[in-house]
Amino acid sequence: MLANQRVLITGAGGHVGGRLSAHLSACGTSTRALFRSQQSLPAWATRAEVVFGDLNDASVRRAALSNVDTVAHLATRGFSSAVPPTRKELQIEEDTALSLLGDAITFDVSRFIYLSSIHVYGDTLVGHVDDSTATQPNTEYGRSRQRIEEEILQRSATTSTRAVVVRLTNSFGVPMSPRPETWRLLVHDLCRQVVSSRAMVLRSDSRVCLDSMALCDVVEVLTQLLTSPLPLQGVYLLASGETMQLMQLAALVQRHAEELFKISAVIEAPHRQSESPTTFQLDSRRLRAAGVHIPNNRNQEICDLLRYAQQEFGQGLT
Repeated sequence: MLANQRVLITGAGGHVGGRLSAHLSACGTSTRALFRSQQSLPAWATRAEVVFGDLNDASVRRAALSNVDTVAHLATRGFSSAVPPTRKELQIEEDTALSLLGDAITFDVSRFIYLSSIHVYGDTLVGHVDDSTATQPNTEYGRSRQRIEEEILQRSATTSTRAVVVRLTNSFGVPMSPRPETWRLLVHDLCRQVVSSRAMVLRSDSRVCLDSMALCDVVEVLTQLLTSPLPLQGVYLLASGETMQLMQLAALVQRHAEELFKISAVIEAPHRQSESPTTFQLDSRRLRAAGVHIPNNRNQEICDLLRYAQQEFGQGLT
């Protein structure tokens, strides 16, 4: 990417958007960060061009896209089993994403990156899974992500705007701004439990498999996708490639808590299914084939998240 090109980040106050915006602006990339409301801004915002507004407003979209070369659409709802989005909320997200794409095409934006989810795989999230694995979503959320993916790829196919769909695995990491809802994320919740009660109670079968990626690694890959001169286009699965059982992940948090705080956290696993949970392995082969480096800083991100949780919930720890 040329030095004078500008990147628009929607959802700049979000879980991924905040970290990505902070990283890009710190690296000197001309960054336009879109926030939904005029909230208290994080420190990194002084290095970026900050705009406010609702993407449902056509005038906001047009103003945000003016003189922009690349868009990273991250103003998307993450999945939470505790508070699943309603059909109405999902429909609004679909309409917003496609309206933003339509305007981006009109403004001749060169690259449009949409952050999707591995929830599109649904019942096919078993065994070896890669970019070409068939999608069979089994939730409203997954079906919504699938519809957005398909429409983005179809509508951009005959235009000069190259669409990149990134199917992101579970991610965790220190937020750039306080966000109470992030403590519902799995690794965040484990870190919170450790520092607040010196114990971790697993709320699912301890044998459940998952691929959890450090947020700093997600940001590094997205940065490569935003700045690469290669003609990237289509669907890319982004995952760590290392499947862990829930008990293994909890044990990793336990070990780092011992190293950092000299405490021994007990792990409790009261739930167990009658049948063994399915296993899978996520393979980001298409990203690697494009020359994208996928780092692995899981341990460092867990330590940083534990320190952040300690500041928020564990004032008694030394």
